[in-house]
Amino acid sequence: MRTPVVLVHGWAGSAESWQPIRDALDARAWDAVAVRLPGSPGGDSGPGTVARAARQLVSVLEGLQAPAVLVGHSMGAQVTLVAHGLVPHLVHSEVVVDAAYAGDADSRQEMADWATAIERDGLPRVADFFASATVGLSPTDAGRVLADLRATDPVTIASYLRSEYVDPDAIGLGPATERVAHARRQPVLSLHSTADSVRREASLFTPAGSVSELWEGHGHYLHLEDPRRFVRTLDAWREAQRADRRDSAGWGMPSGSLGMPAAQR
Repeated sequence: MRTPVVLVHGWAGSAESWQPIRDALDARAWDAVAVRLPGSPGGDSGPGTVARAARQLVSVLEGLQAPAVLVGHSMGAQVTLVAHGLVPHLVHSEVVVDAAYAGDADSRQEMADWATAIERDGLPRVADFFASATVGLSPTDAGRVLADLRATDPVTIASYLRSEYVDPDAIGLGPATERVAHARRQPVLSLHSTADSVRREASLFTPAGSVSELWEGHGHYLHLEDPRRFVRTLDAWREAQRADRRDSAGWGMPSGSLGMPAAQR
């Protein structure tokens, strides 16, 4: 039976950004769905918020035939985190890629000011961020990311930023992330481009069997820098979860074989 895998893009991204991953996935093993978040190119109109995106993701999960592997990149990891906590019985496991959460609580005002500047001045206010984030990508993949950025309304970009870090229900900073993380019930594989990202993930509660990996030398879009490695990692994660569940019945392989066991609190 194929395992559903639901791919959730990040800030100012699109469902199309996952195409290199979908091309590399074995269709005999995976049933891939790339979610188009509200306000993204081709997505539903209306407010772009993490909470609304998570509700949409829950609707997608409810329509699948089996629990899914949730994959979220950057802001998309906030969306998968919330959805995981809401419907853990519909989640096989979660994979987060350079997750944009567990940030410094003192940065709230900085994020609020940045969102205001984006609304006022438009895309120039995010140009430097995306230029540095795409340094490791091929020209084709970097072009796709930047095309998604240009196709996203700056008002939507600012709205998502506020919903991540500023709004009363934002979960991107410190204690708020920790509170929501406690609702996760399925194992989490976290992939990181920096040691600081590893540290932030380790500060959170993670269910038994969770694992962190540091991809040294990679940037924020590490999954797009090396799609084949990313898919190999997904394949290994899927098989490890199968083995862990067999092992819980008395046979199989031990957990944690992919990398560093994540902190459990």
